[in-house]
Order: sequence, then structure tokens, then C-alpha cells
Amino acid sequence: MPTTLGPLRVQDAGSADGPVALLWPSLYSDGDTSWGAQLDGLHALGWRTLLVDPPGTGGSAPASRRFTMEECGEAALRVLDDAGVDRAVFFGLSWGGIVALRVALSAPHRVSALVLSNTTARGVGFRERLQVRMISLLIRVGVPGGLGRLVVAGMLSDHSRRHGTGFAPRLAATVNGLDARGLARAARSVLGDRTDVVDVLHRITAPTLVIAGAEDKALPRAPHSDDLAERIVGARLEVLPRVAHLSPREEPTRVANLIKEFLAPLG
Repeated sequence: MPTTLGPLRVQDAGSADGPVALLWPSLYSDGDTSWGAQLDGLHALGWRTLLVDPPGTGGSAPASRRFTMEECGEAALRVLDDAGVDRAVFFGLSWGGIVALRVALSAPHRVSALVLSNTTARGVGFRERLQVRMISLLIRVGVPGGLGRLVVAGMLSDHSRRHGTGFAPRLAATVNGLDARGLARAARSVLGDRTDVVDVLHRITAPTLVIAGAEDKALPRAPHSDDLAERIVGARLEVLPRVAHLSPREEPTRVANLIKEFLAPLG
């Protein structure tokens, strides 16, 4: 599907006549790796899902340049347009939540609700941008043993790594298979270039579920999830124990139940 970020693979599944959920994954992940464990539950509830592979992941080509989170929001809206969808619930994990916030702020009439998992409204400071440049360089030149092992250590809790029914090696393999240059550009864009929207979160009126991992080191509950829960009117915060940065995969049943309860009035 052509977008402002280049062609993106979008998996369209579920009930053709049902309410629509657009799902955007985390950095270092394709759509299925982030959200795949939630699809069957959504389909069983009668929902249609539009599962996005961001640039350089899954079936999508790497971005040829750095990009803004606002451009990602425009790409998400293009996905809806091409699917013939007026409004959707936006499911965003980490990077995906950053994108969902931009859509909710720029095109609130296209957003039925928000499910924001392990994400942030905050921008980055000078020191963080320098750190991200180093991370980007490391991605480009390669990591002994593969980048995947570092991502697994940083994004999954100890409990998830030990008891995650094989997800940790799958995540590592996914990361190691990504195009290095494309991933470096994406990392610079998501981690180093994103703007701050904390002070305008009060403009979001869509029903919002915020999910945080109690052991999330990448985007800790405080301040990131707390910002969302406190500043988006009516937002509900759920903090999951023994979970780090990939809640929908680390605790799939618990997240599925939260989603089911949250979506019940919207279906």
C-alpha cells in the first residue's frame, strides 16, 4: 500500500462488516511480532483488523530517509483511506502509540478509541539524541552475536525471557533479520527525532486505555504512561506486573481481556 513512508504491507483480516482496529507495532518489530497474539481475540469479537508492518519490517521496504512521527500518522490515515474506513480504534505499541497520538491530535474524527501500550508522549533532549545517534551507528555496523539478543534483554522482562514459550528467540531472530540501514533510520526517527506532545494531550477526547509494564525499562510507567493517564481525560491505566516493554506479547491473555472489556461498548 503506497504511503508517505513508502509502500507498507497491511494485513486486512477479520469481519469485513465489523468495527475496525488499526494496529501499529513497536520499533524492532513487525506487526505480527508485536500484535499477533491479539488478532484471534479481536476477530472472535467481530472486529476487522488492519495490521501494519512499518518501514523495513515484515513485508514493508525500508524507508529511504528519516521521517517524522507526524508522517507516520499520515501514513496510518492513508491505510484507513485505502481500506475504505472512516474511523478506527488505534492500537499502538511503543512506536505505534506515538503514531496513534499524532492521529488522535491531527484527525480526531478518524479515531474511535485508543489502546496505548508501553508508549510515550514525550520528546527527547539533546543528551538522548546523542545516545540515539550512537545506537544508530551500532545498528549500522553490526553487533557481535546479533542485535537481537540486546533487544530481547532490553525489551522483555526476566520472567518473559524465562517463561515466554519461545517468544524471546523469535523476537531476536526477527530483529537480526531486519535491514540494518533501514532500522538505523527508523531508530533515529522514532527514538531521536520525535517531538513532545505532552502539553496538548488534554485535546484528546477519544476513550483511551493505557497499558504499562511494571518492569519496562525502555519507557517506564513513570513518567511515560502516567503522562497519558493523567492528561487524557478519562483515560484508564493498567500496569502489568512481571512485564517489560512488549505487554501484548509478554502477557497476551491479560491484555486480551483488558482489550475485550475496553472495546465492549464500542463493538
